[in-house]
Amino acid sequence: MASLELPYEVLVHLFKYLSHSDRKSASETCRAWYLAANDYCFLKKKVLVFFKTDLHGDYLPLQIIEDSIVPYENFVFREIDISSKINRFWNKIGDNIKVLTIQKCDIHERGINYILQRCTNLEMLNIQNCKELFMSGCLLEHSESWLVNSFRNLKSLNLSENKYITDALFYRFVKAAPELEHLCLSLCPLQFHGGFIKKFYPKTDYIFQNPSECVFTFYFVMQYIASRVRKIRRLEFSNTLIDGAALKSLAEIEDLKLDSLQLSTCDQLTNAGIIALTTHQQSLRELNIALCTRVTDQSLKYICDNLINLECLNIQRCRAVSNLGVSELHKLKKLKKLNIAQCELITKDGIEQGLCKEENLILEELDLNSLNLHQNCVIMISEKLPNLTYLNLSFCFNAVTDTSVQVIFKNQVHLKTLKITYCDKVSDAGLTGMGKVEAVGNAEGPVMSSYNEMIAPNRIHLGSRAEEEIIRDARRKRDVMRMCENLTMDSYTGYSLGQLKSLRKLNISGCNRITDVSLTYAFSFKELKSLDLSRCQQITVDGIQHLVKNCPSIEYLDLTDCYNLKDDAVIEIVKGFKRLQHLYLRGCNQLTNKTLEAIREHCKVLKVLDIQGCLNISVELACAIGSLPTLHTVLMSKPGTCYITDGVKNRSPVPPTIPSLLRKLQL
Repeated sequence: MASLELPYEVLVHLFKYLSHSDRKSASETCRAWYLAANDYCFLKKKVLVFFKTDLHGDYLPLQIIEDSIVPYENFVFREIDISSKINRFWNKIGDNIKVLTIQKCDIHERGINYILQRCTNLEMLNIQNCKELFMSGCLLEHSESWLVNSFRNLKSLNLSENKYITDALFYRFVKAAPELEHLCLSLCPLQFHGGFIKKFYPKTDYIFQNPSECVFTFYFVMQYIASRVRKIRRLEFSNTLIDGAALKSLAEIEDLKLDSLQLSTCDQLTNAGIIALTTHQQSLRELNIALCTRVTDQSLKYICDNLINLECLNIQRCRAVSNLGVSELHKLKKLKKLNIAQCELITKDGIEQGLCKEENLILEELDLNSLNLHQNCVIMISEKLPNLTYLNLSFCFNAVTDTSVQVIFKNQVHLKTLKITYCDKVSDAGLTGMGKVEAVGNAEGPVMSSYNEMIAPNRIHLGSRAEEEIIRDARRKRDVMRMCENLTMDSYTGYSLGQLKSLRKLNISGCNRITDVSLTYAFSFKELKSLDLSRCQQITVDGIQHLVKNCPSIEYLDLTDCYNLKDDAVIEIVKGFKRLQHLYLRGCNQLTNKTLEAIREHCKVLKVLDIQGCLNISVELACAIGSLPTLHTVLMSKPGTCYITDGVKNRSPVPPTIPSLLRKLQL
């Protein structure tokens, strides 16, 4: 029977319902599907990343792009050497590029000049942490004749982390971009003291005629913003020394109407600046003041009273914020994303009066990481905020229990991301729903019934408390396994993790009561992309076999310190997860060279591999596996050396006793 060929438009419409990974896999089926999966509606969101890649050898990575029939628009070059040897690439592809990002690259003035002359349709330009590029002060000198043509459509400019930038260098970029809407200067050496104005700009009427080549002043940036006040909508000054007076001056610029302002980790920021901001910039839809230690309840009250159009608010680790300020959050009727993580003074009372005063169908993302909450608070949140797609309850030791997760599985059916890191009160009973759920009196939520987890009352246990806990865990695992095996409609009265059919990312790191039982009976997600099972030390190959079978789309898998895993478990993983890109096996000290042989044979798209602390794996073979075409990062260590996490050295993995100690401190 001849195969049915669907029209191009129908294929494109169908592919809109697929995730990026699914579209990529579908595009490899045939040429018609390849073209449909690379339609412009998808192409403008696709990013080509060149990370630690040698572009000067045989030119193969760039030649593939040059010869492709698909006109790619978004390019990221990170930690590579960009020289004149690849000029042919810019000559051929430059006109197609609309978004260009250059991060931590070895590139000089002549090279960036050549690139920008060829990229004549840029809409976004990011040049981050390229200190050699700005060091001489000659960047874009004598570029007026051609830069205007290249920047005529530029709407977003990111110059963050460039410590040698000056007023003159900054102005060479922005003066040629009449349509600029977004400006990011985070981690730049902005100077805010008034003495710089007197020294370098004694005649402020002619500030743009002679910008300083010595310093980068906030005064100059503010004058530029005032000159383009009709266009500028989004600003980022995170990790700078901006204070209340500077923010007040910025907010009071006449006719300025900001949509977004990022001020994360600005230690000098005060309530006075926030109050002025909320008074004059009431059009704000996004505000980030995370880690601003001087922000208090007063600021939050003004935010809730004046910024009625706010959709995203981040006050993470604003430790002076308490229930008094959080109770005002119910006034933000359009709020979709909220981060109040690590605000230690916030408790159930503030959340009840603010977020949960009435049912909220608007809020989609909520981060409560490290708050001192009770399980009743989580139950209340799950009942009042039914449309959450992102929920972070990591380190909420007392709040996340078998009871509260059952209510989450019942009500938060739209969740795409769930994080309960180190919430080690959660067990198989909670994830599988095998604990009986009962309504007790006027209680705020269901209660998990006991299931033979206590030691028989007529027996006297002579072992230590740790041994007693091990016995309880073993009995708990046995009882839940029996209930799962004898599952009937009458016995299944709880809610399984499997209720969350939309789940894309799950983090249960440090939940050491999770065993193979949960992996066998609760994990069935066709679209789960990211899974963190690190320090879930009871997991073995039996659970991994079911995980591979029921969650085929996993791309990111963290099994750090799961020391019961052996080579056979990793072999199951690399054979079953065809899309696996990040695999972390740190501390799995039973693994041998068989693991690397299986990875080399079966992993076709793996990018990152962490085998630090795997003492039975030879260094020579680990180095050899780096020859895999897609693999760009292999983390390994010899006995006694440091671990590396996100570029930071750690002498040892997190001890398993730390979570319990932290929980005791919370109590």
